[in-house]
Amino acid sequence: MHPSANPLQEEVPLLLQRHEVEPEHVQQVARLALSLFDQLRQFHGYGDGERRLMECAALLHDIGWSVSGDDGRGHHKSSAKLIREFAWKTLSPTDIRCVAAVARYHRKALPKKDHPDLQGMNPVERTEVSWLAACLRTADGLDRRHLQRVTDIAVRSSSDSVDLWVSASGPIQEELAAADKKSDLLRSLLPGSLRLFSGMPPS
Repeated sequence: MHPSANPLQEEVPLLLQRHEVEPEHVQQVARLALSLFDQLRQFHGYGDGERRLMECAALLHDIGWSVSGDDGRGHHKSSAKLIREFAWKTLSPTDIRCVAAVARYHRKALPKKDHPDLQGMNPVERTEVSWLAACLRTADGLDRRHLQRVTDIAVRSSSDSVDLWVSASGPIQEELAAADKKSDLLRSLLPGSLRLFSGMPPS
C-alpha cells in the first residue's frame, strides 16, 4: 500500500457506490467487526494495517449481491471476485488477496489452505485472513435482519473463556443466534470457549 493512500477514502466508496444497495447494513457490520478486532487484540496481536484491511472487507462483503442474482446464494464469492478484479491503486496485490478472501469467508465455508481464494498465501497470511474473517462473520450475524439494532459489544475474557456482551435497541434473539452460529471460525482461533450474552456485562 502506498504510504499516503487510503482505500477507505479513495476507492472503497467508489465500489460501494457502484454495487452496494444497503450501505446501512455494511456500515453496521464494519463498526461491529472493528469493535471485535480492537477488543480481541490480546489474542491476535494485529495492528492498524490489518485493521484497515478488515474494514475494507467488511464494507465490501456484500457487493456481490449486485451480480449474483436474486437469491444471493454465491454473493460471497462474487464479492471476492469484484474485489480482485477492481483496478486498485491504493492496495498492494497481497492486500487485495487478503481483502477479497476475508469478504469471501464472511459466510459459508471456513478458510482451508487448498481453497482457490487462499492459494499462494503462506501460513502467516492465511492466519491473518482467518482472524479478520472471524470478526467479520460474527459481526455479520449480529445484523442478521439488517435492522442495525446492536448498539455495542463488550468483550470480557478470563483464563478459559471469552464472553461477548451485546447491547441493543430492541430484541435481538435472532441476531444472537446467527452470531453464535457464525462465530464458528472465531471459536476455532480462541484458546478457550466463546459465549454470547444479551445486555451489559456485570460490573
